[in-house]
Amino acid sequence: MWLSMAAPAYGRAGQRARGGGYPAPVGAVIGVLAAIGLLGLYLSWTAGRIDRLHARLEAAAATLDAQLVRRAAAAAGLAGSGRLPVVVAERLAAAARAAQAVDGLQPDREAAENALSRRLNALAEETPEVFEASAELATASLKVGLARRFHNDAVRDTLNLRRRRIPRLFRLAGRAALPGYFEIDDSPLPPPGR
Repeated sequence: MWLSMAAPAYGRAGQRARGGGYPAPVGAVIGVLAAIGLLGLYLSWTAGRIDRLHARLEAAAATLDAQLVRRAAAAAGLAGSGRLPVVVAERLAAAARAAQAVDGLQPDREAAENALSRRLNALAEETPEVFEASAELATASLKVGLARRFHNDAVRDTLNLRRRRIPRLFRLAGRAALPGYFEIDDSPLPPPGR
């Protein structure tokens, strides 16, 4: 009984002895610092992910550009091969030159590539035997379709992450412009020897 009449303990030592832990302001400060630390880690991870998606997007755009150039060169080679009627060869050569004249993946490049695709598809329907002999053009056209899908998948993934609330609020993408899809008619040409 004499223990219950003991003088109450004051100060930190007394609080810890009674199981009180840290005073309320110290606990709140620790909680706020932990929340800020976790937010910082999340923001750093998200910014790194956006950066990796942008690198993937640049690689996909470069690959698509290279495949488009390759297809235009193969079309120009077919136009100059002498296997086509003169009028058809001139039209195909003009479409290939227009596609080769535009750099980057801009909207005017889409128009030029669509014109080349329409010319190639019309030619494939009119004279399929020409494409049976042109394995390079058929392969290049197939690779353009694959490269465009990879590019558009990278654009979709990048836009999905960049449009979320936290990356927009903290501007985690920096000043990088929003990427755009590259939409062209990339229906495959008939394979050689069909």
